[in-house]
Amino acid sequence: MLQKTRYLRLFLPFMLLCVLFFRLLTVPPSAEQQLAACFGRQLVVYGAVEPLSVRRQDGFSSAVLRCYKVYSDTELAYSGRLRVSVKGELPQAGCVVLKGTLEQLDSLRNPGGFDAASYNRVQELGGRLSKAKLLKTEPQVLWWQHFALLNKKLSERMEAAAGAEYGALLSGMMLGGSGRLDEETRELFTDNGLAHLLSVSGTHIVLLTGLLLALLQWVPLPWRKVIVITLLTAYALLCGLRPPVLRALAMSSVLLLGGSGAERGRLLCLVAALLLCLQPLWLADIGFQLSFGAAAGLLWLLPACQRLLPQALPAPIGEAAAVSLAAQLAVLPLEVYYFQQFSLIALVSNIVLVPVLEIAAQLALVGALLPVCGEYLLQLAAWLTAQVLTQARFFADLPYSTVVIGKLPAYCLVLYYAALFVWADFPWLQFWSNRERRCILLLHALLLAGMLAYQQYRTLPLACYFLDVGQGDCAVIVTPSQRVAIIDTGGLKNISTATRVITPFLRYLGKREADILLLSHYDFDHVGAAADLLRQLRVKKLLLPNEVLTEESKRVQQEILAQAGRTQAHVVQGGERYALDDNAEIVLVDVPQQDVPGNEASTLAALQSVQGSVLFTGDMGEEREQRLQLQQYTVLKAGHHGSHYSSSMEFLEQVRPRLTVISCGRGNRYGHPHQETLERLQAIGSAVVRTDELGCIKVVFDAEGIKCYGYADLQ
Repeated sequence: MLQKTRYLRLFLPFMLLCVLFFRLLTVPPSAEQQLAACFGRQLVVYGAVEPLSVRRQDGFSSAVLRCYKVYSDTELAYSGRLRVSVKGELPQAGCVVLKGTLEQLDSLRNPGGFDAASYNRVQELGGRLSKAKLLKTEPQVLWWQHFALLNKKLSERMEAAAGAEYGALLSGMMLGGSGRLDEETRELFTDNGLAHLLSVSGTHIVLLTGLLLALLQWVPLPWRKVIVITLLTAYALLCGLRPPVLRALAMSSVLLLGGSGAERGRLLCLVAALLLCLQPLWLADIGFQLSFGAAAGLLWLLPACQRLLPQALPAPIGEAAAVSLAAQLAVLPLEVYYFQQFSLIALVSNIVLVPVLEIAAQLALVGALLPVCGEYLLQLAAWLTAQVLTQARFFADLPYSTVVIGKLPAYCLVLYYAALFVWADFPWLQFWSNRERRCILLLHALLLAGMLAYQQYRTLPLACYFLDVGQGDCAVIVTPSQRVAIIDTGGLKNISTATRVITPFLRYLGKREADILLLSHYDFDHVGAAADLLRQLRVKKLLLPNEVLTEESKRVQQEILAQAGRTQAHVVQGGERYALDDNAEIVLVDVPQQDVPGNEASTLAALQSVQGSVLFTGDMGEEREQRLQLQQYTVLKAGHHGSHYSSSMEFLEQVRPRLTVISCGRGNRYGHPHQETLERLQAIGSAVVRTDELGCIKVVFDAEGIKCYGYADLQ
């Protein structure tokens, strides 16, 4: 009988792994790939509205639609999701029939930045239905929409009682959907190593499991586990059965049902394989990797961490520190690989702040569910949250609380995890003596330290990066001596390019400061992210445009200066030079008089070096170009995103660039770059590269000349 049981325990995992292997080999096309032939065409879509996604603003409604039927000329085989935008109001729930034009989802392509394409692929989002008309409404609420509507009602009650800032944080933690959180709070939690708390995570579910087990002590243990798992499943349905919620539920069930550490480890592996059988794309999801990485750390590294910490520590503090350390060590290389930084203060933050914040979150959930006295609990939760945020800001402001590493090659991850496996107490490593293991660990540590030092201090050629910021401008110059200059910041209405693009990109380079920030003029698509960038990044010198100030530009300037702090701010003058290193400098070629309005007020700046030169034109147009006398430049950043009214033939004849970079957004409504501009550039023999086609563009100057790379080449 025992032998049959043993064979069964081996056979089931083997079959599950076979199914997983088959699923990974036969991954179907992504949602976007399924609709690739329909972009730009009219579609009729029948699907269910996801209540938590509904937003209303300026007479328009937007939502995510779970598609059941899609028609073009004929019915399409598509069952993914679409973002939709409708003039008027969409229902909060039920099904709808919409007709509109299918467009690709925006995806800014920059090293280190948010990978929107990967996110959309995991979320099964195939595109955006724009300018849609509501043809039919079916008001009947589906079963899963009832849970979503209750979720929305509870979230609104939390925000009403606890305030918008604290309510959004608490509802995001306990009910999912942290989209309403401001960027500053997100940054604060990331710097403290608490980003895993911003959504329904394993921590919340584990604590909720403990609370339910304590309340149900009078129930026999087998039935108690069944009841707790049932209640946790209902809670997961309330949170929308999103991938993070499913992962958290699975891991809590493993901890609840598993016996010994070995059994829990096997269950964890089987649960991960089962989830990947359901959706293989989750393997590429950062959240999936971090969640199971942290759980694996708790299962296999916790005993070693307990021995590592001083025995003199009080038991509760020592246990909490060991748990936090085990999870942090397990996911550290993943955090560095994806975010190019790690938090040194995370161990302290997780011990000090997490218990208080979890108490606040549990109080908020109970308060939102209680019809009587619930507001008092929500206000108490808001007060506790305020104390946590105050302490988190203090931790984040400490010197070296966060260490920026930069982009590391994948083999560093392999080397780190190899060392971690040797350090952990795996029975199959017992053939090595403790002395041998210490020698191996020392060797791994020396190799990793050498690689980190090489990445930080190696000499690289002069490079200029033109970041993909949509319909806007942003360039980053990096010299061989590792000096950094930023020309414009871009600006988008719906996202912060500082948070999503520039700061992550600088972390990718291993940088936390910039020597110069030059703003060409006060148009939003050039300076919209400047205030956020100055708040997130130390800038030594801020160069402001010499532009006549309107009411709007005066407001923008005041916002920028309010965040500048101790940064040296200076209104530019023509002819000024700013040295970056011995062989590279920023030259202000032409600065117009203050009475010049709008785009024509753009500061004309150039990067001058022995290896080559780059001319940055802002949004300067033909009118101003005709009054200039210029030398030749190696690279030209085309004026006004390749507009018909910029880059005149007279101007191009003077500059004679070998390479022209056009910064513009994919599918922009202005039609940039204009065909006549492209023809003029072709006529002078200049090669043309565009951010709407290539994403981030890297131009390298070295002894061999100039080289150009797109986003795909930088991966």
